[in-house]
Amino acid sequence: MSSPDPESLLQRQAEAWWVRLHSGRATRADADAFREWATHSTAHAQAWREVMRTWSALDPLLAEEAVRQASRAGAFSLRGLSAALALQSPRRRAFLGGAVAASVTAGVMAVDPPLGLWPSVGELTADYRTATGEQRQVALAQGISVRMNTQTLINRIGADTGPRGMVLVEGEAEIVANGASDFLVETGGGRLVARAARFNIRHTGPQVCVTCLDGRVTVSVNGEQRSLEAGRQVTYDKAGLQEVVRADEASVSTWRTGILSFDRMPLVEVIDEINRYRPGKVLLRNEELGRTLVRMQLNLRSIDNAPVMIRELYGARMRSLPGGIVVLS
Repeated sequence: MSSPDPESLLQRQAEAWWVRLHSGRATRADADAFREWATHSTAHAQAWREVMRTWSALDPLLAEEAVRQASRAGAFSLRGLSAALALQSPRRRAFLGGAVAASVTAGVMAVDPPLGLWPSVGELTADYRTATGEQRQVALAQGISVRMNTQTLINRIGADTGPRGMVLVEGEAEIVANGASDFLVETGGGRLVARAARFNIRHTGPQVCVTCLDGRVTVSVNGEQRSLEAGRQVTYDKAGLQEVVRADEASVSTWRTGILSFDRMPLVEVIDEINRYRPGKVLLRNEELGRTLVRMQLNLRSIDNAPVMIRELYGARMRSLPGGIVVLS
């Protein structure tokens, strides 16, 4: 077995020192030991400077995002928060106790983590989940197949041996129901029922969009009901259902092809969609640029190139930071 690379070893040691010194538990002895380590050699000092550069670049963005999320966050479970924090790695727990955690309550960040740099309470407790950029096929029950898109959380309804339905907590999924009884889906305050159907559900914001691709699906919200046949679509939120419209089936299923296609969509919405598939975070700091209508196609296999394409096509300034974070302005 080969020995660790000396540079990588120093980098890990420097990161460990950063966590310790920002944990709120550092002692005078720790400070003395750190001073001895950092002055041991030029390489030690360089490793520490690199770690400072990395975290110092991230801290303001994390703090700003945390404050923004706190302003729109609702109630959260302290029990869920405690469980979530207990499951974090030591480095992330320490980071939560450091400068960023001081900017807002830690509970808000556990429920809605800034920049998505650690799992939320919902992600940690979901029965099925997909990570950023991941797609997954699940046989939920006999005759029920679910294709999960990126950043999707699903919980079962009913027993493990034979769930009678599911909750789409958030994300997007295509469901094929071919069972002997009705299959139930709850999401965004609405209820869907299907027995023999193929349908797509997208719940990535306040609205839910349901598209029937084959068969028939019944959608109910606040006592209202709509019946969807193949090629029909309806959107709803907690206020109620909109009218049924004809679906652009090719657009609905584009995520299955591995291609993202945008036709005169505001750049701010394009970036939101890119962030669903790309690890890290693309942040747009230019409202005027965000209103620009975009036409472009992106291959999910090369989604990391999206910020560069936006820079080249639309003249955005680009600043790359550690952790896959890119600032466009």
